[in-house]
Amino acid sequence: MGAALALLPRLLVVLAGTAVADLRLTAEENPAVAEMLAAVPAGAARIQGLVQRGPSAPIWHPLGARGGRPCGWGEL
Repeated sequence: MGAALALLPRLLVVLAGTAVADLRLTAEENPAVAEMLAAVPAGAARIQGLVQRGPSAPIWHPLGARGGRPCGWGEL
């Protein structure tokens, strides 16, 4: 079971009233956060997308060096 849990994202951030770009900028400005995001899979989604499309929809924006297109939480 431990190996299966290693595949799951460790940090999911749900945003209300802010953009993913703002969160990325804040992370880039803080070396400790940038270092953590390089080591821990993380993604952010807006609450509206989560409510409308559900948690498995491609609404999660990868954070840190993994940046890229929105995806499902299992693809982070």
